[in-house]
Amino acid sequence: MTAKNRFLSIVFFVFLFLIFFCIFSGAWFFFRLYLTLPTLNQMQNIEQSLVSRVLGKDGKVVQEFSIERRFYVPIDNISPDLPAAVIAIEDRRFYSHWGIDIKRITSSIFVNIFRGRMAQGASTITQQLARNVYLTQKKSIIRKLREVLTAVQLESCYTKTEIMELYLNQVYLGAGVYGVEAASEYYFSKKASDLTLLECATIAGLIQTPERYRPDRAANIERATKRRNEVLQAMQVTGFFDKKTMKELKAETLKPKITKPKGGSGAYFTEMVRRYVSDKYGDDMLYHGGLTIHTTLDRAAQDSAEAAVAKQMALLQERLNRRFLDSSEVDKRPKIPRKVFIAGFDSIYAAHEGEFTDLPDSAKLRIAQASVITLDVTSGAIRVLVGGRDFNESKFNRAMNARRQPGSSIKPIVYAAALEHGYTPASVVLDQPITLMTPDGEWRPENYNRVFNGPITIRSALAKSVNLVAIQVLTKVGANVVIDYARRMGLKHQMNPVPSLAIGACETTPMEMTSAFSVFANRGIQPKPYYIEKIIDKTGRVLESHTPEEKEVLSPQTSFLMCSLMKTVVCCGTAASIPGLGFSRPAAGKTGTTNSYSDAWFIGFTPQLVTSVWTGVDERRSLGAGVTGSTAAIPIWVKTMLQAQKGMPVVDFEMPEGIKTEELCAESHLAATPKCTKKELEFFYSDAVLDTCDIHGGFRSNDDNMMKIFTNQKKEPVRKTTDGKKKKQLVF
Repeated sequence: MTAKNRFLSIVFFVFLFLIFFCIFSGAWFFFRLYLTLPTLNQMQNIEQSLVSRVLGKDGKVVQEFSIERRFYVPIDNISPDLPAAVIAIEDRRFYSHWGIDIKRITSSIFVNIFRGRMAQGASTITQQLARNVYLTQKKSIIRKLREVLTAVQLESCYTKTEIMELYLNQVYLGAGVYGVEAASEYYFSKKASDLTLLECATIAGLIQTPERYRPDRAANIERATKRRNEVLQAMQVTGFFDKKTMKELKAETLKPKITKPKGGSGAYFTEMVRRYVSDKYGDDMLYHGGLTIHTTLDRAAQDSAEAAVAKQMALLQERLNRRFLDSSEVDKRPKIPRKVFIAGFDSIYAAHEGEFTDLPDSAKLRIAQASVITLDVTSGAIRVLVGGRDFNESKFNRAMNARRQPGSSIKPIVYAAALEHGYTPASVVLDQPITLMTPDGEWRPENYNRVFNGPITIRSALAKSVNLVAIQVLTKVGANVVIDYARRMGLKHQMNPVPSLAIGACETTPMEMTSAFSVFANRGIQPKPYYIEKIIDKTGRVLESHTPEEKEVLSPQTSFLMCSLMKTVVCCGTAASIPGLGFSRPAAGKTGTTNSYSDAWFIGFTPQLVTSVWTGVDERRSLGAGVTGSTAAIPIWVKTMLQAQKGMPVVDFEMPEGIKTEELCAESHLAATPKCTKKELEFFYSDAVLDTCDIHGGFRSNDDNMMKIFTNQKKEPVRKTTDGKKKKQLVF
């Protein structure tokens, strides 16, 4: 073999080797690339991130949870003009290619070479879907190859209609919205099925560069209109309509109607919902699963409560700001005139906050806070929940978690126990100075107004919130008995069997107190509070629904008597301002104010709803002298209940069997005789036996002075209460 032949042989074998090497390398490369492609199962089960929505009791959206704001809709629920517009501007040969458009690729190569830049893309709708679902937006040859191969696979797994449906629900359309349903809602405040042709053209035009053309920005309107007209022209070229129609459509003004995502109202409530769903179903289901969460929230009442809290907190905060300036003289430190400091307190304090860090704890600025809860007394549904003045400032939910002293708002529980242990609304107790021995020594309690009323009925004592009477009644009935009633009514925290328990020397939460008062309004039955009616997944399957829970706590008779007593609080007691503020329905309730004015409560109810309002300072500092439940809490309660009760029938508390009315002498508070000149009606248990007035010709069946409540009574009829035990019924 000559040298020349030998050389040619070597060249041939080298060339052959290179060919086999390239083939093998190419095969290996495409094999490795194939392994990175989506599996058949992934292809056939495309999962899209969907918005989970929280709905109020009226079915309207309260809040949304999502990473990508998307609502999946079948193509039958999308205006047919929208797919037509998308095809015209994005992929005119969509129905004829098999995932990639060779003709378009060739055309775009020549156009881009001629213009010297990437002036025209060649990705089909199927390729865009492949990129959006499975790939990243990073540009590289490898990614483009994967995109092409994935698009071909998609075409083999889905029909053209299915690919279009997936694409229209997947595509990003600016402003954080994904899919045409979310875009329709955001840009035009309507469903995708209701879009006009012009609106469809506008949305189709967003696909190329969403943020550049989004019409919710005034600066984009001209660009968005121009882009919309390009879509209309593309639709005319494809034969969707003629040139005359196109010109008429182009002349129309772009009119977006923006609907911002729901949020802001009921922040503490929706945070409870978020935590519950996240804990039970996981964050992935919450933020991607497209859940529909039906809740109990009354959006209108919630808004009214939040507005009332904001207004009342501003008034209380102004008082606290003035006290802060008075106690610390900090207005002299920045050398700003006092009037100027007060007028612009928040901004000035923030600017000079560092100068106040050396103040003693007692002189530091305090922030007024509040909570509001409204329950449906029959079902336990939470209609309103405000956990603080501002969720963005503090996410601590005071309505559910703040442990505060209830003050006099606990007295109805004391008197409920007393009624089932011998007392009646007409029982008379001597309101006079008393001294009690406690583990800490002698205790001389006082009334709020430091006035003694002398002989006073239970009804009047509750209406006026007389401390000394409540303490004596608790002492007579037994502190442990009262604690037992409190436990049955849902108060769970530490309670010591001491006389001061009668005026709220314990801790409880606003939710516990609200639920406890629902017992009175609901004829002795306590429903378990709840806030989620049902949760539905994206397929319509009900994941869970509320199952009512309730328990009998008091007898219907005791509940009615307590309602009657607390109606007196509202009509002519510490809550007598309520009718004057515009709430005229039959209502009952109790105020509560703790020592040093650190907590101010009002818990009131109608036969349908119970609402509690608490105001205070997180650090348990005073709100200021004279800030009581009457002045701080009742205005919020009225505003909340006026809205919450709208549309409900006006009804009074229904008297159950086992209750009777008796005419009493207004002086002796015993059964009236014909000689009694001033008379009043009072409610009693049906088995109560009353003595007749001994001032106007009557007589007593025993010689005991009914004000001597610490002595045993000779007449001791018995009656059964809800626990089945027999109780002494002493009629004083």
